[in-house]
Amino acid sequence: MKFFKLTSLFIIPLLTPFLLCNCGIFYSLSGADLNPAIQSFTVIPFTNQASIVVPSLADDLTEQLKDKFRSEMDLSHINSNGDIVFEGTITNYKTGPSSISSGEIAATTRLSISVHVVYENKVDSDQSYDVSFNAFMDYDSNQDLSSIEDELISGISEILIQDIFNRAVNNW
Repeated sequence: MKFFKLTSLFIIPLLTPFLLCNCGIFYSLSGADLNPAIQSFTVIPFTNQASIVVPSLADDLTEQLKDKFRSEMDLSHINSNGDIVFEGTITNYKTGPSSISSGEIAATTRLSISVHVVYENKVDSDQSYDVSFNAFMDYDSNQDLSSIEDELISGISEILIQDIFNRAVNNW
């Protein structure tokens, strides 16, 4: 009986990954759940149709999305016709009050960026989507936006890229 307990403590954990792989269950350390037949991805350069245009934002989002997939997925980036394809448009870039203090003065201001993304999964079309993502960060209204804009854009971009990634690979 003691032999059986010791054996099961060591053998079962060693065999579990092999059993799961052979049963068709997909597992990834990043939590991603993409069909293993997907080998490549394409990110069509983002466009900027917002009324306020930050010149580098579209290129930055394009490159950040490529970097996210390169670092977290074992996929090859190709310039066109990947197994999965992303096409994005920046649709809104705005600031506005996010909280009002006494005297109806904005205590904090919100920088908000919206991006519309069309994701095509050519291997599993049920996973494709056409969705708008929005992210924002608040800052003290006493601060000049131009002095912190790069930092805010960086933080918002990180949130947007994570949301786009999660929706594509985790179906969130």
